[in-house]
Parts: sequence; structure tokens; C-alpha cells
Amino acid sequence: MLDMGFEPQIRKVVSQIRPDRQTLLRSATWPRSIQSLAREFLNDPIQVNIGSLDASANKNVTQIIGVVAKNRKMDSFYKLLGQIMDGGRILVFTGTKRLADNSR
Repeated sequence: MLDMGFEPQIRKVVSQIRPDRQTLLRSATWPRSIQSLAREFLNDPIQVNIGSLDASANKNVTQIIGVVAKNRKMDSFYKLLGQIMDGGRILVFTGTKRLADNSR
């Protein structure tokens, strides 16, 4: 989230939490920016690692985010699929199984 520009929002949320709080910081990757944030916000932290610390996000994955009117979502979705389909695999996340089933 930091690389997407969410640091100001994270800082705002943390600033509004009681100082005697118990905080959990989770990250799929552990880049220096996350480590620095953890050191700044956490008191006496405990670090738990599952897997390698050298893990990083796959650079071959393209994430596309678009804002469209609610009644245009499916049309926009199918138009985008038509533009990017190249015979490869595409992973689409939906809010419900029903939406996923209806998107076929």
C-alpha cells in the first residue's frame, strides 16, 4: 500500500489510535519502507516470518484499477477483457461467488 501512495492515510489512522494499543502490522512483502514504518509505529515489536524474507511481488503481474458508474461495470469489464486477452491467464477478484458465476 505504501508504493501506491497510501502512507498519508496510514499515518492518519495510526495517529488516531490510543498510545496504549496493541497493533498488528501485516505485509506480504517486507521492503525497507515497511520495515521503517514498523519501527516508527510499533513499540517493542515481534516479527514473525513465514517463508523467505527475500520474497517480493511478481513484476509480471499487471493490476488495472478503473472507476466506472455502477450500471456500466460489466460492460467496462468485458471491454477491458477484450482489449487484454492474449490467450494467457487472467485472475479476476469479485466481491461474491454469485458475481463470479454470472461473469462467465
